Amino acid sequence: MFGTQRGAPVETANQPSVDPTSAPDQGLIPDANPWPSDAALPEGEGVQLPTLYNDDAAMFEKRVALLLPLSGQHADLGRAMRHAAELAMFDIAGDDFVLMPIDTAGTYQGGQNAARQAIDAGAKMILGPLFSESVSGASEVAKAANVPVIAFSNNRRVAESGVWVSGLIPEDQIARAVGYATSQGHFRFAALLPQNDYGRQIAGALNGVVSRVGGTLGRVAFYQPGSEGLQQTIRDFANYDARRANLRAHKAQLEADGSAGAKRALRRLEGVDTFGELDFDALILPATGGDLRQVSALLAYFDIDPSVVQFIGTFGWNDPGLFAEPALKGGIFAAPNPENWTLFASRFERTFGNQPPRISSLAYDSAALAALMARDENNMSQDALTNPNGFVGVDGIFRLTADGQSERGYAIMQIQPDGAKVVAPAPATFDQVF
Repeated sequence: MFGTQRGAPVETANQPSVDPTSAPDQGLIPDANPWPSDAALPEGEGVQLPTLYNDDAAMFEKRVALLLPLSGQHADLGRAMRHAAELAMFDIAGDDFVLMPIDTAGTYQGGQNAARQAIDAGAKMILGPLFSESVSGASEVAKAANVPVIAFSNNRRVAESGVWVSGLIPEDQIARAVGYATSQGHFRFAALLPQNDYGRQIAGALNGVVSRVGGTLGRVAFYQPGSEGLQQTIRDFANYDARRANLRAHKAQLEADGSAGAKRALRRLEGVDTFGELDFDALILPATGGDLRQVSALLAYFDIDPSVVQFIGTFGWNDPGLFAEPALKGGIFAAPNPENWTLFASRFERTFGNQPPRISSLAYDSAALAALMARDENNMSQDALTNPNGFVGVDGIFRLTADGQSERGYAIMQIQPDGAKVVAPAPATFDQVF
């Protein structure tokens, strides 16, 4: 499963507030406590590194630290990711490979302390942390010691040389889906984004994403999730009142005409709410879950037809609870090809008795990469980690770049009546992607 693989101006309808709310890692991190509470790790497990690992064996062992939230509200998620990394060890690691789990508690200080413990214990590489705050803390210590970090975050802002962000990055997913949309004849894009840090981050990438594939970006509107003003925001975004007025004016013209053709045209307008085309034919909607249900329903109510406008989402749309939403039918999003995940999840469940959270594949792929690098004496250098041919794991092809970013090959999924289906497979090599 694992191996080496040979703008337009933006018009804003509602600007984000000065102090935007924060957003979770969309599409990756599930609700807290996805595992039974009685299966949590014993308190403090993974933190006794100085006494466990600081010994003569450090001279010949290939030690890699795994920094995860093993205590606190995300302890169960951390435990699942640890198990995923252990599966990779069973598959690939040599006898001299040692994986050292260390608790970050999901905080900045926890990441800093965990990285210090890892380096004191002889870690040659750090996998994790998960949350961007912990990554920031860990990277300060790791950079000073020249120890590479492969973090599980999908927040590009914590990436830098020697600190890679390996999560499934929403901006890259949107870029892949936008490229596919242009291949299907959609070139006029708009975006409706949540008014928070996540929405602002997406907004910052959109001009470049759309212009690279020959599209144009028109209006970009922000909304406050769950707010009383959400309906008015979407009404304005849909230009609903003007399109309603166009319909009334057009009907009046036809009635004044009185010809047989005009009467036929009037009959065709029965049950129609608006008249006139929108100024976009593809709409970027990175919301997920309940927010997406509410927004998509309002879009349909204000006569934005998903059979005319291509709705584009992120991997967070890969949620069976959304597949039955009429307003999302035909919507597309980028995602890893599902076959490898299905095999991995089945094996995980057989081994540990539970289905893994979706993000656990990152721990498997990163641990497999570390074990692969450890086979070579000149193993964990930046040159080795940034092999331009990339690697293949549970989530398909990926590679790490010199500036701390990661690049992935995504499939295109479309929401259909019986679920999300692959309509364009993930590329097998990077010359097909970037």
